[in-house]
Amino acid sequence: MKRFMWALTFCVCWQSGWGKDILTNAITTSKAPLWLRQPRIEKVTDRIQSELEWSIRRVEMRWYLTEGEFMKAHGLGPQAIAVTKLFEGVSSIHMGPLVNTKNFDAVFGHELVHVIVNQKYKGAIPKWLEEGLANHLAKRGKVDYRWLAKQPFPEDVRGLAHPFQGSSSLINYRYMASQAFAEMLEKKCDLENLIRLSVQRKMEDYLVTYCGIKDLNLAFKDWVLKKSKGP
Repeated sequence: MKRFMWALTFCVCWQSGWGKDILTNAITTSKAPLWLRQPRIEKVTDRIQSELEWSIRRVEMRWYLTEGEFMKAHGLGPQAIAVTKLFEGVSSIHMGPLVNTKNFDAVFGHELVHVIVNQKYKGAIPKWLEEGLANHLAKRGKVDYRWLAKQPFPEDVRGLAHPFQGSSSLINYRYMASQAFAEMLEKKCDLENLIRLSVQRKMEDYLVTYCGIKDLNLAFKDWVLKKSKGP
């Protein structure tokens, strides 16, 4: 059973302008939207920390009122709705104006995976898998395997990195394909233990030795085609 020791958390709220300040063990955020409450932040945080067996060293979460301000902060183009940035070893979460009460849990959980990857794994998890793993653990959307099977398969799944480069359809494909690969690892391998092992060595080393996947591209193609046909 996974257990964590939590210190006292508290919330300082003020009804001025757009939102309020919230402080937890893992997150500090100012001028958050009024619909956001401390227990909701903690619930998502606790789940992701438990999944990845890590207590987050507190990071800042920033909110942006306009798309222009948000894009200026991240520079990744109009497709991004939230971004985790790493600067001099310190992560920060940036929430755009499209993050709302309906999608917050999944979006926030996704960004927390990036935070823990930065703090705990330090490059051990390959970039081409990180986005898909974040979606998978945060339960952010479902993979449309039928659509995925109709798209040209990548020459190398390692090219799924840098998902914000290219057209919107290509970006969508890279995210979905990466998530499909994470789901494949959940089925073919003990994903939880694979992630645990990756603290010591790069995850790609274990895909062959621990998961028995000798050809990543062939395994991925077979998985997508099989899933596209349904149960």
